[in-house]
Amino acid sequence: MTSAFADPREWVLEITPAIQAQSWQQSQVYATSSSRWRAYMNQICLHAFLDWISGDDSIQASVWYSFGNTPAFWEFVNGTAILLEERRVVLIPSEAIDDSELEVPQEWVDIPSWAADYYFAVQVNPDGDWVRFWGYTTHAQLKSKGDYDPVDRTYCIDARYLTKDFGAFWINYKFCKEEQVKAAIPSLPELSTTTAENLLKRFSNDTVIFPRLAVPFTTWGALLENQRWRQGLYQRNFNSAPVSLSRWLEGVHDNFWESIETFLGPNSNIGGASLNVNFNFRDSQEVEAENIKRAKVINLGTELNSFVLVIALNRGDNQLLCIRVQLHPVSGNLYLPSTIKLSLILDSGEIIQEVQAREQDNYIQLSRFEGDFGESFNIEVSLDNYKTTETFVI
Repeated sequence: MTSAFADPREWVLEITPAIQAQSWQQSQVYATSSSRWRAYMNQICLHAFLDWISGDDSIQASVWYSFGNTPAFWEFVNGTAILLEERRVVLIPSEAIDDSELEVPQEWVDIPSWAADYYFAVQVNPDGDWVRFWGYTTHAQLKSKGDYDPVDRTYCIDARYLTKDFGAFWINYKFCKEEQVKAAIPSLPELSTTTAENLLKRFSNDTVIFPRLAVPFTTWGALLENQRWRQGLYQRNFNSAPVSLSRWLEGVHDNFWESIETFLGPNSNIGGASLNVNFNFRDSQEVEAENIKRAKVINLGTELNSFVLVIALNRGDNQLLCIRVQLHPVSGNLYLPSTIKLSLILDSGEIIQEVQAREQDNYIQLSRFEGDFGESFNIEVSLDNYKTTETFVI
């Protein structure tokens, strides 16, 4: 990646074709075309910024995500937060050629745990081969000089109030770290369990097109600020995007589905127990092909109730896809809860298989099943009053 400066006060950072392709692939897990494009723009902005700043050893930058390491808020909200040691910066990408104003979603301004110190205006070239950082403002300036639009819940600040010289930003960042750049933010109300669960159920309905605008902001903001409810919201929306297993055979893996080693390490252990990753694939009906195994951490209700769902694939000699599914504990737990269930469910709602953990089970698995190209199925994990469903298409 190289940088070219049309204006020495700005940054114009080039994006390589490889980064464009990678960012586009990672964006395909989002549920709608608009959220996929939003994720793509944010991905390339993030890559450009981190690549550029990596050349300065005096600055430690890290990505802030509101749920684990998953930028799931891109399903609803534009923007990417970067932690620069004591300061938080939010990048706001836009395709707009007109740089007369900066629009910042209210979530990045009025949710106390999300609010940033600085907001960067970033223009994204429609072809995705460069991004232009052309101005910035502080949280305090955005609140005092910006106009709040209640229709789309954004703060709009005129370009004349933005600082155009990014050299000035680095001077302030390095030498004025005690300067107060954030306005006071009132706390948001806590939601009751009943209210939050009702909201999650409502937002999982396809008729709710824009959940962030469907309820008062204080309610929406409180839902996002609570880790438990935020995670439930993300999972219900992301589960609406089917996982393509045929793409896995081509070496293209959906975001959030990682190699087993990502969660287990080289010793292949979860919760201190050895993981049965062989899945007994190679029998007389199947070819001697390499198994494909991917894993994902899922959450049921609280962070403590986290588990690893493992999917293993193999193409049989009848060209059908052979599939095995396992569930394992995480977070240092040796055994699964005895009430947890793993189910294979058709789109019609018919339960084809279901297995429940027993006392001291360190994993459970479904019996091997087969599927043909174009077929779909659902894997449901349930525990007490919580459940999550992953949809797959072959």
